[in-house]
Amino acid sequence: MTLADRLTRSPRAYSPEEGAEALWHAPGMSGPVADLVTGAAGSSPFLKSLVESEGDWLAGAAEAPEAALEAIHHDLRETGADRLGPELRRAKRRVALITGLADLGGVWSLEEITGHLTDFADLACDLALRAALSAEVRRGKLPGMGEDDIATGAGMVVFAMGKMGAREL
Repeated sequence: MTLADRLTRSPRAYSPEEGAEALWHAPGMSGPVADLVTGAAGSSPFLKSLVESEGDWLAGAAEAPEAALEAIHHDLRETGADRLGPELRRAKRRVALITGLADLGGVWSLEEITGHLTDFADLACDLALRAALSAEVRRGKLPGMGEDDIATGAGMVVFAMGKMGAREL
């Protein structure tokens, strides 16, 4: 289902001008989703900046938000270590934008929102750890470890406690 099909509310823009300016960067947005974007971007400078940088992506993501998140995860898993940093930053912007809009629009429950954020954080930590370990293994800085050990973290672990461990990000 689309974002528009599930909207139950929409914020009023504190600054309608700022919201309209952001909407200009999101071609293809119309109707209730455009109102949601305008209200969110007109009330939050952070969301406005996300709409401005990811507006071209947003129209497709609004058609199938869960599929958009799955695509983000898939694309990250396929990203080489040399491009991981910029791709993680882009993915973070996109995840923050679609989850923020879904939250403000009443599309997803709190548990769904925090679950999606936690899933992304888990994937980002995993990929970043593997990329860092891969570089160290290639440099010979992890004695006794080879390329085959990277998939298992070469014996390293990341403990997710608190908000991430409870899936409350």
